[in-house]
Amino acid sequence: MSEPLTVELAIEALGAQGDGIGHHHGATVFVPYALPGDRVRVRLQEKGKNAFAGRLIEVLQPAPGRVVPPCPVFTQCGGCAMQHLSLADYAAWKKAQVAATLATRGIPLPEKTECVGTEPGARRRAVFAAHKEKDQVTLGFHAVMSHEIVPLDDCLLLTAALRAGLPSLHALAAAALHNKQSADLQVTETLSGLDILMQSGDALPEARRQPLIAAARAADFARVSWAHGKRQPEPIVMARVPQVRFADVVVDLPIGGFLQPSLSGEAALVAAVNKGVGKAKRVADLFGGCGTFSFPLAQQARVLSVDSARPATAALVAAVNRAQLSGRVEGLTRDLEQSPLPPQDLKPFDAVVFDPPRAGAEMQSKMIAKSIVKRAVAVSCNPASFARDARILIDAGFAMTSLVILDQFLWSHHAELVAVFTRK
Repeated sequence: MSEPLTVELAIEALGAQGDGIGHHHGATVFVPYALPGDRVRVRLQEKGKNAFAGRLIEVLQPAPGRVVPPCPVFTQCGGCAMQHLSLADYAAWKKAQVAATLATRGIPLPEKTECVGTEPGARRRAVFAAHKEKDQVTLGFHAVMSHEIVPLDDCLLLTAALRAGLPSLHALAAAALHNKQSADLQVTETLSGLDILMQSGDALPEARRQPLIAAARAADFARVSWAHGKRQPEPIVMARVPQVRFADVVVDLPIGGFLQPSLSGEAALVAAVNKGVGKAKRVADLFGGCGTFSFPLAQQARVLSVDSARPATAALVAAVNRAQLSGRVEGLTRDLEQSPLPPQDLKPFDAVVFDPPRAGAEMQSKMIAKSIVKRAVAVSCNPASFARDARILIDAGFAMTSLVILDQFLWSHHAELVAVFTRK
């Protein structure tokens, strides 16, 4: 196609990424920010064989479920994809996408399927992009499918503490970066204040170290660290140790350590996991991190927490010792993706909890399938890898008895799952 073609389309469906789907002369057209029932004018761009991407020019006739987006930079900022859809339709779409993904593996939704949402203003963790050019810093989120940064003055998703910290984060980036340098700022709200990890392809310029320290102290950030390439992060400023609480146990958060993005989402996951293990007295918490599930589970059971990240295991063990829980929680560092716990090591446990990265836990699922464990609780941030792992357990005689679909990333296509598997 030599020149982009502008056409009118009727949008027929909503795709897995939230794009509206229409057709032009038999070719499929994917249109971001369009909804089923819309009639739209779009500019076509070739996407692949018999498929186009359509850039939305105008909504000629809106769908019944279309609403006014609450954010003024929606469609510019890439942080949200679904603000134009009514919340009821949005929740139904997200559930339907999970059902469709499970169906590819022949798995129906259990009768006991619960959908849990989160509210705006709940995100205690976010990653911002920053770039400095001609002594001016742009800080915000990337535009859709672009390296361009949309400047951010506010965000409906973030907690009050993160929103209030945006000007100080801008000042921090201005102090740390040299011209033409970019960095990502992973920012986490903790009990001790904001914890910032700056990640760049370049080392921290020596001339920028003292200005960075001054900006961090002026903002009263708990900790600011710097990482570049594959090197270990370096703490630059440590005013206070960033801490989080799991159940009634306070844990020192490692630099870059994993944490659920919202307190309300974490609470929903913990409640589902606790309910899922039932009356188990000995639980293996695999991919356990710093103890998100281990410490709540320890209120009723003895727990072995296993994770590949040494800093996470070290943080958990230190918290266990401070809380005098050495008889309740044990920490073990082990790469479960390369060396899953074998059936004989799983034999002592009444239940297994596993919360792997997006790639899932294929090898560990096979070991659980071969073990004598009768109850497993799977937590996942990727329905596709979850469906694969669930199929392994079901083929070994497990039944998926309940499922919780958690929308912890509001106005996006992401969904998190907690499923309970049991066998006789």
